[in-house]
Amino acid sequence: MPQDDPAFPAPHVYTLAHRCSTCGAEPGEPCDAPRKEADYDTRSDMRARSGQPQVEWHPSQLMHATRQDAGRRHRERDEANAPWPKDRVPGRRYDTLG
Repeated sequence: MPQDDPAFPAPHVYTLAHRCSTCGAEPGEPCDAPRKEADYDTRSDMRARSGQPQVEWHPSQLMHATRQDAGRRHRERDEANAPWPKDRVPGRRYDTLG
């Protein structure tokens, strides 16, 4: 199943819908991941010093793996419970996020 299926939200939306068991971030809030943020800042500084343009980061890059796993399991359950792609109604979403 493609990651950009319009019947389901993006994978990072599923991830944000869960509470993080690592840092305690509530659903909808970003993870408190200072080491990940510091690593991203270091890479950004290195690119700036070398004259390369800034790279856009993906929201999932600053989330803990345990939270990403919960989001992935949730999305996989929704995909398994949805009708086959050929039987889906165009424009309808089949997620259980609300």
